[in-house]
Amino acid sequence: MEVLGPWSHGAGPLFRRFARAVAAAIERGALADGARLPSERAVAEAFAIGRGTAVAAYDVLVADGLVERRQGSGTYVRVSDQPPLPPGREGSALVHRLVERSDPTYELVDLSISVLRDASGLPPAALASEDLLSVVPDTGYSPWGLPSLRRAVAAHVTAWGLPTDERQVVITTGAQQAISAAAACWVRPGDTVVVDDPTYPGALAAFLQAGARVVGVPVDHHGVRPDALAAALAARPALVYVQSTVHSPTGTVLAAARRARIAALVAAHRVPLVEDLALADLAWVEAPPPIAAHAPQAPIAVVGSFSKLLWGGLRLGFVRAPEPLALRFARVKATQDLGTPAVSQLLAERLLAAVPVSELRRRRVEELRRRHDVLAGALARALPTWSWREPQGGLSLWVDIGRPSEAFAQHALRYRVAVATPAALSPGHAHDHRIRLSFAAPPDELEEGVARLAAAWGSFRR
Repeated sequence: MEVLGPWSHGAGPLFRRFARAVAAAIERGALADGARLPSERAVAEAFAIGRGTAVAAYDVLVADGLVERRQGSGTYVRVSDQPPLPPGREGSALVHRLVERSDPTYELVDLSISVLRDASGLPPAALASEDLLSVVPDTGYSPWGLPSLRRAVAAHVTAWGLPTDERQVVITTGAQQAISAAAACWVRPGDTVVVDDPTYPGALAAFLQAGARVVGVPVDHHGVRPDALAAALAARPALVYVQSTVHSPTGTVLAAARRARIAALVAAHRVPLVEDLALADLAWVEAPPPIAAHAPQAPIAVVGSFSKLLWGGLRLGFVRAPEPLALRFARVKATQDLGTPAVSQLLAERLLAAVPVSELRRRRVEELRRRHDVLAGALARALPTWSWREPQGGLSLWVDIGRPSEAFAQHALRYRVAVATPAALSPGHAHDHRIRLSFAAPPDELEEGVARLAAAWGSFRR
């Protein structure tokens, strides 16, 4: 067990520190699938710890599904279909200390980090300098995120129908970083990633940048199709990505029965799932509980965002996952940026404390529905041959124009109006008659945009 390194440093009880070290060794492949671990008695003697500490550590690993006890034979690393964390993605010893520092009980005197550790030098006019003084850890480098914001996120996700503890939450710099972290956690060059088709272009970009081969499964008016997903899972992909509430660009909300079916599929195939709920707070209908609620122990990472509800410039997202998986995300995030800016997190806390989330959602949805009506009404009047299905939320219409959309998009730019085409939204380059039109802009811009589209369309048809 030399692979554990200096395992005793860190926060929390000794048995948890030991369990974390063993879990990290399993995760990076230093302890191979099926490897027999030393007995609790041997561990106690080798590491100078009590036998009860060794037993408790193994109990944690068994509960997390990383090891298994075989009657009369010993304790073994469970055989998993999941690859270990790719080399170089779990970070340095410094990264591990930053992850540990997020626990307020951490008492290490760390002289290795050349960073100013308090906000006392800020001028009084600076944002909440007295609040910044209370940031834990005191460097402001926190891969997990501020504990108080993680508690708020846990309550928020619980309200979606997915019971959540703050230890299952990692704050990210927007939902986009959360998706990129998922790619870093699971995807190696050449791996297959299955996504809904069409899909969110940021997800497509993240998986392609990780070197993945991306395969799409179709979406209908009830969401992604489980039958097509089941067929794709038979090929043993590295990862599945699905938007359940609300799908972009179609605006659908995945039906409850499909959520249960998809949870059963990914659990049976032991394939990780990224469930994107970044638009969940913009749903116009009451959504069923997330897919993750149907498989609490499965490797499902739920991605969310406050950027849509509050303001995009805050760049605040989060990942909710089972605790062992949340730890993996914290490690990967630490290698990316060491932690989401504390000022953005504090400002988000202040905004969420000022107005209840339910009220923020009501206001945002009401405004977006008004803007949807402006765009839809203008399109119906000016471009009656175009068609779309009424969305159930979100920020866009998925419009069928009946002609090749890439050519029209280029033509429309001459009229100073831009639209999103399927090229960046579909791994299979399907939907060639579709465009995505956002209704996030103010009403006067929406009216002007449709007027320019109509002029471009008339010219394009001629």
